[in-house]
Amino acid sequence: MEIDADIEILKSEILRKIGRNVILFQQMEHLLKYLAVVGNFSSYASQLESNFEKSFETIKKQTMGTVVKQFVENTFNNADETTDELTELKEIRIGFKFSIKLDDERYNKRKTELASIVAERNELIHNLLPKWDMNSLESGKEIERSLDQQRDNILPELDVLKGFIVAIGEYLSFLKSDEGNKEFMLSLVRQSQLVAWFFDMAEQRARPDGWVVFQSTEQYIRQQVPEEFANLKERFGYETVKELLQATEFFDMGEEPTKKGGVRILYRIKPDLSFEKSFYITDEGVEWVT
Repeated sequence: MEIDADIEILKSEILRKIGRNVILFQQMEHLLKYLAVVGNFSSYASQLESNFEKSFETIKKQTMGTVVKQFVENTFNNADETTDELTELKEIRIGFKFSIKLDDERYNKRKTELASIVAERNELIHNLLPKWDMNSLESGKEIERSLDQQRDNILPELDVLKGFIVAIGEYLSFLKSDEGNKEFMLSLVRQSQLVAWFFDMAEQRARPDGWVVFQSTEQYIRQQVPEEFANLKERFGYETVKELLQATEFFDMGEEPTKKGGVRILYRIKPDLSFEKSFYITDEGVEWVT
């Protein structure tokens, strides 16, 4: 009778721990699905909210194994970043990618660890009952030990995922702040095709003193990409191209007298210009590389 009582007590404890672990796995799955959407997105500004909703609805239907695979591929990058072929943009496009650069060994280690968590979850949900002899004290103790070990494996992963979400949340909060909004708008201006053209022309046409005649350069660029000059105020918030270039903080602006008594505007790339990030010029604007 005493053994039967011990078995019943152990059985209740095992059922409690099964429920605990199921909840932990569900928490992990929800965090992974959130990160899969928020940690890697790209959308036109006007479609951002609806695209988020569609992505969340899609991710809800995916299995934990599929979500983990997507999360590993998006977050733990073990290859050099490649830039997708750029196409003509019809409006402002907003994108965000949270990733951690890992070497091959660490990448494979994280991939294996997370795959192991998925396997443990599937084992708990689908295969625990056949392994558990409910009338055996020893079988119950073994099941209890495995459930505790399972919990110990899950908790560190939950902490890591929560840390990622906190980091992303802090960055998104920054973007919503006045300072963040200013930085965001500045990045849009700097990455515009129009600025890229002026940057390129400044390098090609610079005089020995480094200056370039602004008016002739503007006229040339206007002939090449007239659409870039349309709706300047609506797109960037500046009345003139000169104001736009000054806002980038890439260029110095100056003036010099002409032989006819007039004044011409000059511009040049700032001689001491330096970047925390490197960049290259494409047909679509200035592309930044971390």
